[in-house]
Amino acid sequence: PMPPHHPLFGHLLVVAKIMSKLPSNVHAHVLPHRILKAYPSLGPIFYVDTWPFGPPMLVVTSADGANQCTVAHSLPKFPALRQYMQPMTGGPDLTTMEGREWKIWRAIFNPGFSSGHLMTLVPEMLKDINVFCRILEQRAAAGEMFSLDPVAVNLNLDIIGRVAL
Repeated sequence: PMPPHHPLFGHLLVVAKIMSKLPSNVHAHVLPHRILKAYPSLGPIFYVDTWPFGPPMLVVTSADGANQCTVAHSLPKFPALRQYMQPMTGGPDLTTMEGREWKIWRAIFNPGFSSGHLMTLVPEMLKDINVFCRILEQRAAAGEMFSLDPVAVNLNLDIIGRVAL
């Protein structure tokens, strides 16, 4: 399934209509959710054609759909993903590995992501989350707009640092 498709413009007209109702600096990641909201009959998996700006995208909006695409049937990853991740990871990583190589490394890391292990980390994570909440409360009380990005990045780094060390 897919939203209404124009023979010349693909889904660009749908994308333009939806994006025109959103703030100009909104992140493009909101688009799939907005498309699904505008066309609920699409269901949890649908195509979006943004040619000539990019290749067609398979949009997955449900956990079951994501499981089908990544675990039950390990579909090939988007080729640009490797290019995007290379400067950050320096080479092979769990995000870009595929097939047998991915399964080997995922099995090595699985114990660290077990629910039992993660639950032991929650009390320490809550310390950082409480700091994050206090910062948000202070910013909200000031009544001014602010960028959430650096505050959220700091939270992530604090939790990763606390959990990894």
